[in-house]
Amino acid sequence: MELRHLRYFIAVAEELSFRGAAEKLHIAQPPLSAQIKALESELRVQLFERTTRSVRLTHAGSVFLEEARAVMTASARAEQRAREAAQGLTGALRLGMIAPVVNAWLAETLRRFRQGFPDVQLSLFDLTSTEQLRRLRSHELDAGLLRPPVPYPELSHRLIGESKQVLAMPSGHRLAKKPKLEWRDFHEEELVLIHPNAQHGFYDAFFAQCAKAGAQPRPVQYANDVQTKMWLVSAGFGIAPTTAILSKVNRPGLVFRALPAGLPPVQTVLVWRREDHSPVLKRFCENFRPFSQSRGETHTKA
Repeated sequence: MELRHLRYFIAVAEELSFRGAAEKLHIAQPPLSAQIKALESELRVQLFERTTRSVRLTHAGSVFLEEARAVMTASARAEQRAREAAQGLTGALRLGMIAPVVNAWLAETLRRFRQGFPDVQLSLFDLTSTEQLRRLRSHELDAGLLRPPVPYPELSHRLIGESKQVLAMPSGHRLAKKPKLEWRDFHEEELVLIHPNAQHGFYDAFFAQCAKAGAQPRPVQYANDVQTKMWLVSAGFGIAPTTAILSKVNRPGLVFRALPAGLPPVQTVLVWRREDHSPVLKRFCENFRPFSQSRGETHTKA
């Protein structure tokens, strides 16, 4: 049985006339009659009562008509969904994010994406850059917002934004009273850092500048995420270099100061698998262009 058999049957059932159904279908009447007889033979059921003057549905034909209409409706819906999926209008996307980018800019970006593509199911995961890279390579994420570097050739990335580094410290700390910080001020200062297993190279430039000035700060406490790090700093466990974007969130017991010159800006990149040609992913990556704060990009095609 093919969909055309159901379409022929429905036309005859609605017209209750083989001639009228043939005209509606733009085919000749004899082939239509032959197709209906073949359908009845396949089903081993009489669908119509035929006389020289009329055509009527049998009881089995009435039941079959209801089911045939349901099948044709489902077929049309499946066809439409397939077209929408090919255009990136429907589907699912799993996005990883580092905590610092969970801000008003990202909220606006995701809001506009949802308004433009309401049938795309978006799943969000708060993950470190290291974990995002692992999940992207294992196909557990479709895209990620994270810190470079991205050292894997199978991953493409695009610069989304940059942020300065600042110093977070508990209110009342001695460095909070200085009008301008110098690199030698960090000698013997206790640091609260993200655990090395959860970040890749974020503090390298900070330590390099300290070493150049002869300062040796001491890591005394590690955290597995940014929010915990900020809480530990506010609780007096130490000070911490962090991104300026985090200073926009008011936290009791926490103050921020500009770091001395010499640090490169902290970058955020959008990352995806180079081989992933999903239309949904392509739409999502394109969506970041109007709201990007970047000054350049690499591997722009999803």
